[in-house]
Amino acid sequence: MMKSALLSLLVAGTALTAAPALADDAASIAENLFSEPQVVTDLPKPWPLKNLVNAGKLTIGTTGASHPRTYVDPVTGKLAGSYVELFSKLAEDLGLEPEFVQLEWAGILPGLTANRFDIACDGGSWTAERLGSDQFLMTAPTAVNATVGLTLKDSGIDSFADLGDDKVLGGVRGEVYFEGAVKAYPDAESIDFPGYQESLLGLANGQADVVATHLSNALNALETAPNKDQLKIVGPAVQTFAQGLCINPREADLLVAVNTLLGNYRADGTLQAIIGKHAPNSFEVQGLKAIGY
Repeated sequence: MMKSALLSLLVAGTALTAAPALADDAASIAENLFSEPQVVTDLPKPWPLKNLVNAGKLTIGTTGASHPRTYVDPVTGKLAGSYVELFSKLAEDLGLEPEFVQLEWAGILPGLTANRFDIACDGGSWTAERLGSDQFLMTAPTAVNATVGLTLKDSGIDSFADLGDDKVLGGVRGEVYFEGAVKAYPDAESIDFPGYQESLLGLANGQADVVATHLSNALNALETAPNKDQLKIVGPAVQTFAQGLCINPREADLLVAVNTLLGNYRADGTLQAIIGKHAPNSFEVQGLKAIGY
């Protein structure tokens, strides 16, 4: 019995001394394993998508009017931009042919509800209403952005606080950036435009004193707009928000597939490379880490 008791104590002592070492080993393995983002490799090929608008195709709704995310190339006459490339990449990895439907922003979300296309939104902003909607589904974020304004350098406007009842605030009809700015600065008169390019034209010809838009658009305008030397950004940011893609409400299986692929694109750098290829910088992708993506 004495020997048995001593053996038990020795075994117990060995286990007690070994436990911290095993814990350290496990922590080291976990730290090495998760030190870098990981991609999911065990994916269906092809994805079993049952409710596509057109079999064998990913039908995509886009405005073609929000450079650099989506625009019509003046040389080729074809759609181009970071989100056009992103949609095409998603289609390729889903084993589908991309088919683009171009329309104004005001028709994008209703078009999803009406089953006109499978996926849309060139970075639709997350809102409580949209996230809870039964008219469409929203993916995980593809970007982080903020509502700012654009004005002319000689407008005398240095911040949104300068918007009084003698100033006109413009923006794209139905966009949350414009709606949020109007709500935050109700004293200013407001005017809406059918698209982003029309809002910039309205700013240039004096229809609006400030145009509300998101920071990515504003930075691009300072780089590429014909009157870029006359423009400046107005702040501070009215709000910051996550942005994602929008999915046909009948296609929950497509939502799972797209979220999985977007996770891989964030992890392996594909998303940042696509955005950085078309925009002055890729801050909107790098900022995803700040909200846990």
